[in-house]
Amino acid sequence: MTITRKLAVLATGVAMTGGLLAGTAGSAGAAPAAPSAASDCPSGWFCVWSGQNYTGRMQKVAGTNKDLTQFVVFQNFKSWYNHGKSCDFTWYSAKNHGGSSGVVPRGYKTTDSASHYIKSNTWVNCR
Repeated sequence: MTITRKLAVLATGVAMTGGLLAGTAGSAGAAPAAPSAASDCPSGWFCVWSGQNYTGRMQKVAGTNKDLTQFVVFQNFKSWYNHGKSCDFTWYSAKNHGGSSGVVPRGYKTTDSASHYIKSNTWVNCR
């Protein structure tokens, strides 16, 4: 199941709809080591891992991003965590905040066997 499809399924319970990340204006980074837990995601960031159960390569994003396609893990990940300090994370299936989108609430994390992707993002519902 693609991320767009997987997130659409999750939309009922978590207010999501399909696709997951993108960016240019914010900052993004990659962790070369293999994190072993969601807690490895720094506070204030949205993090993804290439493997299930928060294993494999981790990449993270903070701020609004119009193009995340340069970050390989955002194009094929199996675990994610919104460790934002005060905002929900909105992902988009296309660059420049286009395509389908969904909202990942602050504090939400999950992992599964499907591969997902995100092409751009914004932060919303900041409190």
